[in-house]
Amino acid sequence: MAETFVLVHGGSLGAWSWAAVVAQLQKLGHRAMAVDLPGRGENPYDLDKLTLAVHVDCVARYIEERDLREVVMVGHSMAGIIMPGVAVRMPHRIKRLIFVSALIMRDGESPMEVFRRGGLRQGEVRSRESMAERFRRHQLNDASRDLQDFVMAAIVPDQMAVLSEPVPMKDFYALDLPTSVIVLEDDIAIHPLRFHPMFTERLRNPTIRSIKSGHGVMFTKPVECARAIVELTAQS
Repeated sequence: MAETFVLVHGGSLGAWSWAAVVAQLQKLGHRAMAVDLPGRGENPYDLDKLTLAVHVDCVARYIEERDLREVVMVGHSMAGIIMPGVAVRMPHRIKRLIFVSALIMRDGESPMEVFRRGGLRQGEVRSRESMAERFRRHQLNDASRDLQDFVMAAIVPDQMAVLSEPVPMKDFYALDLPTSVIVLEDDIAIHPLRFHPMFTERLRNPTIRSIKSGHGVMFTKPVECARAIVELTAQS
């Protein structure tokens, strides 16, 4: 059966980052699309005004405007704090959520609180230059230098204040929607043991797949990522 996939990117990236995975999902006979979060790609926005609610509104409107139903929403990294809010707003449109090494918060918890990131003031915007070394070492650790350069040419600054916001999760957990997770075995941006089981145990009976990949799985292992998404969706 053909599925409808909506892919949500993580921090500093854009819909373009999912291009290879979208192509693979379409090749497998499915309907797949990726959304640009505010402030990137085809969705310009003032970074200083970004909030979690703005991100949630963006994805929700994308789904509503296309009248998508039975959506399997796939989110990478920071998208884990966005997808639950979208699901709460439109549970009748969502079939499953798949967290690809993505943040999974407790109710009222913020990502900054979890990772205790130091040295960045709330509201500080990371410049392209300050992100370069972090991306190369932590998010693209298993990518070739050429692939790293390609990604680095396209990333955009992020508004770190969004990661300081408490994430409302109570209503999402009450929905009890089917969930799945993809564990990235060589991830050093979100360590596999932090993601699974620390984050994944917060979900109710998620189905799980593992891929031997760093954080940038959509760049380094797009075929394996697409296959894992399809396999997880096929499970009851």
